[in-house]
Amino acid sequence: MRKFKFLSMAAIAAMMLGACSDDKLSDGPDSPNGPGTETQDGVYFTIDIDLPNAKNSRSQTVNPGDNGSTSNSGVEYGKDYENIVEKAIIILAEAETNNFIAAAQITKTDLRALTADKSTYQAVSQFTKTQLSNYYNKPNHKTEANIFLFCNPTNELSNIVFGHTEGENTVAGIASGSNDWINKIGHATIAADEAIWAKSSFLMSNALIATREIPHTLQDWNFYTSKSKPFDLSGTNGDVNIDNGTTDRGAVKVERAVARFDFKDGSIGGKGCNDENGYNGIGDRTYEVVYTTGDDNKKTAIVNIQLEKMALINMNKSYYYLRHVSKDGKPDKAEICEPELPWYAVGSGTITKDGNYVVDADYTWKQSVITATKANTIPTTFDYSEGLHYPFFKSDGTIDNNGNDDRWGTVSCEEVLKGTEDNNDSWNSDSANDRGDYRIWRYVTENTIAGPVESQINAISTGVVFKGKMVAPAAAVNSTDADIKKLADAINNTEESFGDSYRAPILYLFAGNLYLSWPKIREAAIKAAIPGFKWVAVKDETDGGHWEPISINRSNSLYVAVFGTGGFGSVDFKYNVVDSQTGNVTQEGVSIKYTDTLAEEVGCANDAWNKWNEAGKPATADSEVKNAFKKAVTDANITIYQRSKDKKLGWGYYCYYYYWNRHNDNLNNGVMGPMEFAVVRNNVYKLAVTKLSQIGHPRISENDPDKPTPGRPDEKEDVYLTVTAQVLPWVVRVNNIEF
Repeated sequence: MRKFKFLSMAAIAAMMLGACSDDKLSDGPDSPNGPGTETQDGVYFTIDIDLPNAKNSRSQTVNPGDNGSTSNSGVEYGKDYENIVEKAIIILAEAETNNFIAAAQITKTDLRALTADKSTYQAVSQFTKTQLSNYYNKPNHKTEANIFLFCNPTNELSNIVFGHTEGENTVAGIASGSNDWINKIGHATIAADEAIWAKSSFLMSNALIATREIPHTLQDWNFYTSKSKPFDLSGTNGDVNIDNGTTDRGAVKVERAVARFDFKDGSIGGKGCNDENGYNGIGDRTYEVVYTTGDDNKKTAIVNIQLEKMALINMNKSYYYLRHVSKDGKPDKAEICEPELPWYAVGSGTITKDGNYVVDADYTWKQSVITATKANTIPTTFDYSEGLHYPFFKSDGTIDNNGNDDRWGTVSCEEVLKGTEDNNDSWNSDSANDRGDYRIWRYVTENTIAGPVESQINAISTGVVFKGKMVAPAAAVNSTDADIKKLADAINNTEESFGDSYRAPILYLFAGNLYLSWPKIREAAIKAAIPGFKWVAVKDETDGGHWEPISINRSNSLYVAVFGTGGFGSVDFKYNVVDSQTGNVTQEGVSIKYTDTLAEEVGCANDAWNKWNEAGKPATADSEVKNAFKKAVTDANITIYQRSKDKKLGWGYYCYYYYWNRHNDNLNNGVMGPMEFAVVRNNVYKLAVTKLSQIGHPRISENDPDKPTPGRPDEKEDVYLTVTAQVLPWVVRVNNIEF
């Protein structure tokens, strides 16, 4: 790993512990430094810092005991600007208890590069006698201490450590002998220049506890009162016979406080795209989702989806400065800087007994949300932004995201794919395993959810929303089937004059089939229930007889969705005449007029649509007939898609796909496991949508029979998309996404 060596610098006024002059280290006649008359308050030290996954680190899988990582996918090298240290805070704490002893800080002016490539830095720093005296005056004080490093600390963290002023009041820093500082929580901002992932200023802290031997007595520090001769917390110290450079000591390993999301266009074929698992991408972020099947059983795509935008949702506002883990995910039993241990054996879904949870900094708030969703007691005015940036849900529990007031972290997929390339490491570019061209999307705070596993719910888990646009391919545009061609022409129409959300055709989806207008789905429902008509000759009737169905199957799923258990009224459309004996079609496209003798079910989807249609299709939010129509249709498990205008993409038919970030995959789709859906610091999550199984969720909540709700589990048996998702130590976890 790249190492940075610091000779740390004292924080002065805030750390004064009421020392008097005779507490100072003396360079008097008995000093090991020789005779002198000057008293010194400063004692100097040096320390090495291993930044996470710098380019000279090993790229193979690492063990949890090495740097806290449990990834089995490999290592992602950080960008130079993700590894730079501009300033730091160093805390000396008692071993075992982490009671505070002393702190020092390093500013940019204290750092100087020792090599041309700036891979090694040196800084001068010191603790003061007043900081150390309280510890050394304790009886039976330890000869070892824990070292904590915070690289690129925020102002909030600096104020916690060293104290600050608020108006006329002075707020003290960490008190000597206290250990509550290890549980301090930071508050994440999303302003680019203030965020804990600001370029060249990533907040980092200990990946593991770093215990080092320190001078055994206060007088032993007399050897280290000169900048040119510091005490080495990472190396050997001959004067006091202390060696901190052993294999299990040396440099202090740090990790970033945030995770990174990378993205690639998974619609492009090739290695790593899961062709054998039903891959359906055709390139340019486009996927085939609706098909017709010919007489030869060959499938032809008639509706594609092109992914246009992606948005981060539910990012934590809070984070621990030091990683916390516990067996049950609760903070009261948490350990700091201990490794996350996997719940599953590598390469299988077999659960192990040794797994643990990374503890969430906002555990209490999240538990209140989980409890309320289970009891169905979340108020309609609940403010999800209390704990989350980019909340998925509005206060009323709907997801509707107004393009003029976007509360999500929305970006263009195309722009992301033009962004910064990930590192060209052996992980994704070796000849035997070409994983493709990932681009760095953004950085995300840690977000975890404690067990039971069903607590991983849509209200609080971090995820990604993909916005897709329906596109009709040439096969549909040029189809000889009039209905398919009309559908294609409507989907591809981008003219404003074609109509708004209610005046343009409204599309209906049921069981994977898409219908242009309600009359078309109604017609399909009748045809699905009736195999054909036969002519019944009756002498006394005007036409000498009438058409009647050979039989009616009112239990057909599409029929039930449209008409419920009732009749279908009068029909007047072209139908194929079928021989009742052989089942062969004897006439094609015959105009059939028939009135069902069974009364229509009041309140069924078709009845509700008829009433809305007869009222002139009112579109206002308070329209009772409109709301009744949408409720009846979605209650029947029919999805509604309305045309809309995206201010950047223009008019079209859009849909959403929801992906909840996978951290610890149990390899059992439909069944959640511990820590399966989470974001953990110092991981890179590499995302690629490799398959869209169907048209996504409609953008309007009331149009969706499968709409997300705050208490909905993150994993369900129905799958809209497939994401390849791998996670490595800065760290990559690759998630191939299939919807």
